[in-house]
Amino acid sequence: MIIQRLELYTHKVPEQKSFYTGSLGMPLIEEAEDSFTVLAGHTRLTFKQANESYVYHFAFNIEENKLGSAVRFVRERTQPLSDGQEVIFRFEAWNAHACYFYDAAGNIVEFIARHNLASQAEGPFSIEDVTGVSELGMPVADVPTAVRYCREELDLEPWRGNGADFQPVGDEHGLFIVASLDRSWFPTQTQAEAAPFTITIAGSLDRRSVIPGYPYEIILSSSAE
Repeated sequence: MIIQRLELYTHKVPEQKSFYTGSLGMPLIEEAEDSFTVLAGHTRLTFKQANESYVYHFAFNIEENKLGSAVRFVRERTQPLSDGQEVIFRFEAWNAHACYFYDAAGNIVEFIARHNLASQAEGPFSIEDVTGVSELGMPVADVPTAVRYCREELDLEPWRGNGADFQPVGDEHGLFIVASLDRSWFPTQTQAEAAPFTITIAGSLDRRSVIPGYPYEIILSSSAE
């Protein structure tokens, strides 16, 4: 599941632009009066102006040997999120390490090193070690129903999870984190909310779909970007 494009909404477009292009150093590739797009590995990440505040959770895959220096990179620019003790989190079932931080709009952003996607890049972490957006939170009231829709309509299979209130679908290259609306996004106490997004993922067919009852638009694209 390769995420080619991700469009999110924010009431802080200038602040987000400064954070992603200035603090993180992602290349600015498109800009309009009310939006901007940066390049994050193979993903084009867009923030569009909204009249209200939304909070998202999303993750960037990084080179799998770079998590330690990625934390140092984050510390130089903002404060890593902690559970009270740790800022590097080990996910045994996922064979991954991750760190988290807030962006300028309060979204929970994650750098995740997936050791099943083995890669060994030399030198300290830089923004070029981001390989793409690999996770997007999809909060819903009924997780099994949403997972079934993803399987039947989008051909995306469950991956890990418990199938009840937390169930990723997709694979380690790209995942929808289908989670119950009454959960908080780890490692924070921020409540998951249904915030609008448009996402384009690589597929064998061209198709546009909206998760029933939610502002989640998913585009399957057969064209390479």
